[in-house]
Amino acid sequence: MARDLAALAGRLVVAERMQLPLRARLSLLDGALRQAERYTASAVHEARQAGASWDDVAQAARTTAAQAGAWWDTPALRALFPPLETTDRYRAVQRLADALAYLQARSGVSVDEAAERSGLRLPYLLQALAGKCVPTWPEVYTLACVFTGSAEDLRVLWESADGAVRPARLPARGAAGYLAAALRGLHLAAGFPTLRQLSSRALLPPECLSGILAGRHTPPWAATARLVRALGGSIEDIEPLWQAVLQAAVDLHGTDPSWQLGCVCCRVATQDGP
Repeated sequence: MARDLAALAGRLVVAERMQLPLRARLSLLDGALRQAERYTASAVHEARQAGASWDDVAQAARTTAAQAGAWWDTPALRALFPPLETTDRYRAVQRLADALAYLQARSGVSVDEAAERSGLRLPYLLQALAGKCVPTWPEVYTLACVFTGSAEDLRVLWESADGAVRPARLPARGAAGYLAAALRGLHLAAGFPTLRQLSSRALLPPECLSGILAGRHTPPWAATARLVRALGGSIEDIEPLWQAVLQAAVDLHGTDPSWQLGCVCCRVATQDGP
């Protein structure tokens, strides 16, 4: 959430420097202020969950306990975090935007510099990074290069955001690499959590996760599904890719090798199911 706030503030600075229309700058400011409110509420909620009293919160916020409770109690949190549109398409577009925004922040390339180097109009790029539009694949590819990322890792994210219809059966050739790239894309969209953080969410050992994301091995489906959920991804997007890997293994060995997939760690970690 802090990263999102910093990104919004950076876009506002760029908008001011480029002298974008007042309406565009005020819209960015409104978004930054709303995000700041959400960040504050989220920080207070985390402190309360950790055992802080309203008096503790009030002291930190330089207000009274009664006022702090009125600002950040459960009904107030519901108002600050209203239910978002939850269609599959909306979530897919947001995952692509989050991955691009993370790459941009990690690269250190400013948004206006990225617009110049990619040949995209600045307002359009700001919309793409905020999830307000879906760029074309050549545009995504170019942005990945500008941000020194791997376009291959963004391919499945873009296909889902764009609504591309995949064939019922994917080619087995190169399937393992395609699956690993898709999982790396989800890792980017999730803000690139550390392997230790991801391990606690996916209930898989860090060394196992390292091998999966690097494409050194394909885990059993239970482990794959667990990882996808931990990264906030779509099972429907990833399962056909995993099935293509399985088919490639069948073509190679002539029998169902699913019980052999993955490393010993992930097979043991998921022996009780997903």
